[in-house]
Amino acid sequence: MINKKQYISLSFFLTRIVFLGGGFSLLIGTSKNNLLITSFLGMLLGYFLLYLFYRKGSISKKSILLIAIANLIMVTISTTTLTSTYLLQKSSTMFIMIAFMVTLLYAAFKEVKVIARVGEIVFPISFFITVLATIALIYLVKLDNLFPLFNTNFLQFVEGIIAFAGASLVPNLLLINYKGDLTFKDIGKGYLLGSFTVILIMFFILTIYGYEFASMVRFPEYLILKKIDFSSFVTNVENILVMEWIADIVVGSFVCIKAIKDNTNKYWFALIIITLIIGIELFFNKRYENILLIKKYFSYFNFTLLFFALLGKWQKKKRH
Repeated sequence: MINKKQYISLSFFLTRIVFLGGGFSLLIGTSKNNLLITSFLGMLLGYFLLYLFYRKGSISKKSILLIAIANLIMVTISTTTLTSTYLLQKSSTMFIMIAFMVTLLYAAFKEVKVIARVGEIVFPISFFITVLATIALIYLVKLDNLFPLFNTNFLQFVEGIIAFAGASLVPNLLLINYKGDLTFKDIGKGYLLGSFTVILIMFFILTIYGYEFASMVRFPEYLILKKIDFSSFVTNVENILVMEWIADIVVGSFVCIKAIKDNTNKYWFALIIITLIIGIELFFNKRYENILLIKKYFSYFNFTLLFFALLGKWQKKKRH
């Protein structure tokens, strides 16, 4: 069983993985200048639902498998798109994806404790990079870009809340069965910390670029890093700071692939991985409009998975 620090670090990474690669721009396009309000309310809704899952005790293998597959698809799409667009522009998406999958397959055959230790080691590095980026970006903030508020209709406002709650909470459910004797305060820390950092990034995106521009670009979360300048002492600093997102992707994906491996036999596991690689390469890589489409409906799918998992059979707690 994983300890408290390991649970918090894994929860932090899982809270953030779905936002990368279209998640931010879609939420901005939906909520516009209400983004910070809807995200905060979405975090509160997610925290409440997390408490219900904590009280539930555990969730079924079927729910775990669906959540792991759905979120691994989204993370793989985001990874290959980000890497092929900004980091390895001359490399094929298939090569990038296979290299990514080989790394994940190595992790799939390790114990959960090993993955938890990786998360525990990487967490302080990732958090330090977040703090460093925050300090560098604070001077670029233009608060006028936050106004006017309430420039969406009620349906869009609710949609923003649901989208944030689903995107931030669902990956966390992969950890519920490992909570052991941890209190709700313990398992909620990683979720809140991850959610606050996501909202902080949204604040910088809105105040630096404004919602109109940020909703049109692929990776506003990466582009704000390109605005950072350390007086020319370090060039291409965004490629260093992007390690913050790479840590989310790697650690979060490790948890997803491990959940798939532990809840299927070797034949189904192989079939799922092969189907995932072929399907993503054929239908999504280099087709950004398809990525945005699946990201849009994935928010609703994720929220549906929440209730599917929550309404399953409740575990009866033992009386001492």
